[in-house]
Amino acid sequence: MTAFAVRRTATAILVGDRPPHPERTMLVEARGALLYWDALDLRAHPAAEVFDARAAGDWLWEVYGPEALTGAGTMATEWESPVLDAARNLAFLHWAGAWWPASHAAGIPALPAGLLRAETAWYTAGLEHLLDDDAAVERALTEVDLSTLVSYPEAADLAAGIADLADSYGVALRDTARLRPEDWALAAGGAYEGLAVASGSAPIDWSLVPARALDAAGEAAWRFEHRSGAWILHVAASAAPDAAPAALTAVVDTVEIPLRLDPGTGAFTGEAPAPPDFARRLGGGRPIQVRAPGYAADRSEDRAERRAALIAFARDRLASPDATLTERAAA
Repeated sequence: MTAFAVRRTATAILVGDRPPHPERTMLVEARGALLYWDALDLRAHPAAEVFDARAAGDWLWEVYGPEALTGAGTMATEWESPVLDAARNLAFLHWAGAWWPASHAAGIPALPAGLLRAETAWYTAGLEHLLDDDAAVERALTEVDLSTLVSYPEAADLAAGIADLADSYGVALRDTARLRPEDWALAAGGAYEGLAVASGSAPIDWSLVPARALDAAGEAAWRFEHRSGAWILHVAASAAPDAAPAALTAVVDTVEIPLRLDPGTGAFTGEAPAPPDFARRLGGGRPIQVRAPGYAADRSEDRAERRAALIAFARDRLASPDATLTERAAA
């Protein structure tokens, strides 16, 4: 049984509480309401913010049961329905597209992006009657590339269903032949050309970079070396298993170093001349930070514990009987 406190404000009915952090928030934007699941909470039913009770009333009973939201106080429900299951799966797939902590270091494989988009489109179509976006299904279908499903025999039924949906909605699916990414390719170490005299590293702060750019449990490392008569700062930051090129900059002390994705090493790398006084300041150690434009640092003291909890959640999901097809294919 799931129990929630129900509160009424001047503008909304609040069922339970929102998840405490963005990286734990699994969301469905529905007609008249927002549905929230906490990734670390095993309850089947979502918290909700109902801002248009009349619009939400047409479908809300499918999530909570026919007696849902009859008044303020406490709501308890044991309601089960295909709509509830589909809504939670859709919320999870949207969350995974933004927050899945793929990591070589932690042993969390990347989710197959093509399969993730296809499964998202399938669940979107199943919930069309309650979604706030009238064109949600068409938008989701335009993101699907049928050729990305060929490598997954377990996705044959999904591919056929997606093709039927596209025909029904008049959407021309993409079918671009692509190779399946090697999610478990280990980063190969490059040969050092210079004489390294100092080095350091620090955990990656994922609040400063786009999702799926850097390894969620990885580190950024710097190396101070002498090469061809010059002093050079070299930086390498572990890329996520499914990383795409991104505009990242490493900052070592006061030196900013643009990074680029190096497929050969599985890392974002870059280098720059070291300032003349850099060697004299090495005694206290040099901090390193990797960041992208527009991202603000998370200064909370529990950020390492929060990251570890999400990595543990992803690891458990891969072995869960409730795992989506996308997760089963990744595992």
